[in-house]
Amino acid sequence: MNPRRIYILLISIFLGIFANSQTKSKDSLSVNIPKHQMFIGVDLLNPIVGCFADKKNYSSFITYKIKNRWLAVFEIGYEKNTYNKNNWNIDAKGVFGEIGVNYILTNNYEKSGEGFYLGARFGFSPYKQNIKKYPIKGMNSEGLIQLIGEGSLSEANVNSGWLEAVAGAKVQIGNSPFYIDFMVRPKFIVYSSKQQDVSNLVVPGYGKDKGAANISLFWGLTYRLF
Repeated sequence: MNPRRIYILLISIFLGIFANSQTKSKDSLSVNIPKHQMFIGVDLLNPIVGCFADKKNYSSFITYKIKNRWLAVFEIGYEKNTYNKNNWNIDAKGVFGEIGVNYILTNNYEKSGEGFYLGARFGFSPYKQNIKKYPIKGMNSEGLIQLIGEGSLSEANVNSGWLEAVAGAKVQIGNSPFYIDFMVRPKFIVYSSKQQDVSNLVVPGYGKDKGAANISLFWGLTYRLF
């Protein structure tokens, strides 16, 4: 999808939720506000995209209101992905988990359960990595680095950890306990165990490529338990 269209959709959703929340905030204050709230959610975007790509990602999460505007969050998922470019061919598959908090920005959230939020996560994935091909480089007679061959490594267990920032919005579907949840999630790798000093180019739950930072989108369905 064109990134410009994604950003336009993002802004439209955020503005719509903001206008809706401002209207609801004028409702009667006599509505009972629950001391605690719990939501369960499932990602819909990645399974749909996975029908047309190598990446297969499935995840779900639980959020629980612990105090005032603070919610504890736990997420678990499974991903199978491939890195195949620049003379690299790597398969990775495994589970991943994330734990963290959300801070609610919208005043109406306590009554309706919808609104804007910011959050932070720590993610970790123990996974299997199969390096089918990697480039071997050396120096030629002119002192320049060039490709001189290819190598491979058998499947091995590795793991990686990352920190994540979250900016999201939740909008209620009518008066039902169901919500549409959308998140933008910048991620920053902080730890990786390597197989024979070979960089981990694809990490379940984090993404792929050599950069120390990544970004992902979450669009899913959430159900309010109480």
